[in-house]
Amino acid sequence: MDLLSDILASAGWKNDLLSKGQIYDSFGFHFPCERSGGFHVVTQGSCYARMGNTTIPLHKGDLIFITRGINHELLSDPKAKVVTVERFLSDKEIRLKKENPVTTFVSIRYEVPPGPTHPFFLEIPDFIHIPFETIQAHHALGDIIQILSRELELNLGTDLILQRLTDILLYYMLRMWLNQNVTSQVGWVKAFHDSLVLYALEKLHNGYSKDWTIESLAKETGVSRANLANKFKDVLGIPPMEYLAKLRMEKAKQLFQKGNMGLEEIAQNVGYASAFSFSKAYKRIFGSSPSREWKRVV
Repeated sequence: MDLLSDILASAGWKNDLLSKGQIYDSFGFHFPCERSGGFHVVTQGSCYARMGNTTIPLHKGDLIFITRGINHELLSDPKAKVVTVERFLSDKEIRLKKENPVTTFVSIRYEVPPGPTHPFFLEIPDFIHIPFETIQAHHALGDIIQILSRELELNLGTDLILQRLTDILLYYMLRMWLNQNVTSQVGWVKAFHDSLVLYALEKLHNGYSKDWTIESLAKETGVSRANLANKFKDVLGIPPMEYLAKLRMEKAKQLFQKGNMGLEEIAQNVGYASAFSFSKAYKRIFGSSPSREWKRVV
């Protein structure tokens, strides 16, 4: 699995189709997002997205992802009266007034589970807006938007299909944003632009239970041990083996939350010889025992 896919899958976001709305009149919908992100695709017509004091016009084919639990609104015009999206969903009459809708959009909410957030998500801006006109011809992102639009126009868009399509759109949207944003600052955006560190990260993510050493990882990447260690720390601000230890802890926590493994089995699944050695490493990194922390989550 590629690194971005693994980060998204491990985040544990749960998507919820809020609306595949066809709007016939003036509208203003409030989306509460204290513990979630909002993702919207305009498939017909136009509207506005408002996040605090920032208002952005959205046109057919535009995408916007509200990334950090920010309450926001979709409006037919900036002065439109605003109601909660739940009220809109409970009111069927406003969808049946005219033959052709003025605006059609799909809205997905991504529920963010409690607990630490992967640092990659902390580097993403409050929102990502991709106008359809900026998407290159024959790019997969544009193709998926067209498929989504056809599904809605033919009234064939089942919830499952729309949720899967928007998951794919979110992945391509983040990948496009990464490609367009190069930085010299230490962090994950920089890591995605460094081929050596990216290759090493994917090796660790796809084989975190292996008995890695800095020597074996350097051999896999084809560079010296010192070169790898220096490059890794320069890009991510952390040594490779320390990163591996934290990655194992997060993978172990995910296994524990599934509820079908004990601590001993989990420890061995993520590369530790015993629950004792795993607990010792966890306490060294996080300052408390894993069993005490997980009881708060499960």
